[in-house]
Amino acid sequence: MPTVPSPPWDDIYKEVKVAMPGLTDAVFQQASYQVWKDFTDKTNLWTEEVPINVTPNVLSYQFTCVNGQPNRLLLLYDPAQQDPDRKWVQGNVGMQVPGIITISYSPSMATVWNAVVAKIPVVRSSQNYPDIDTPSNWIVDKYRDGLVFGIMGRLQNLPAKTYSNPKLAMWNRQNYIAERSKARADGQKANVYGGQRWQYPQSFATTGRKGWT
Repeated sequence: MPTVPSPPWDDIYKEVKVAMPGLTDAVFQQASYQVWKDFTDKTNLWTEEVPINVTPNVLSYQFTCVNGQPNRLLLLYDPAQQDPDRKWVQGNVGMQVPGIITISYSPSMATVWNAVVAKIPVVRSSQNYPDIDTPSNWIVDKYRDGLVFGIMGRLQNLPAKTYSNPKLAMWNRQNYIAERSKARADGQKANVYGGQRWQYPQSFATTGRKGWT
């Protein structure tokens, strides 16, 4: 008997299963994981803020996320700063190895900085559906149509299945990419219509840092 996943994946599961007779739960689970991983990787929407305890004479810090695994470091900032606009604590901060942050020079005293990290899902044998923390369920809910397009496109592209359909697979894939691009733009603009049309003059910035493009 099919096992309907918990929210937020339940509505997606039901819609895809109705459209694709003969689809097994195992195949759906794998396709949903692959699409969710691609979606989170390309959009940077699934994030977590992680406290980093920095100390003098240490330039490398390892951390873990509560859910998912770190994919990109979006920002490392000092929450003690009075400036309401969060800024990089220093230049040349890196995360060459996901989960390990490197800084260019250590602080003069022990303190806590916050890392904003974009995440991708982890494959867990005990978990049937892509992992996501409850506060981030809104991502799946808001971009549900795009994720359905992506899952159906991937499934229809499989060979020798009752639901195989290369032509529809291409159409669904194109719609998924369009929705994924919209989601990425939403994230870059923080879901503000038109984005911010005014920016603080960069000549006054204490630490410059090129954003993800």
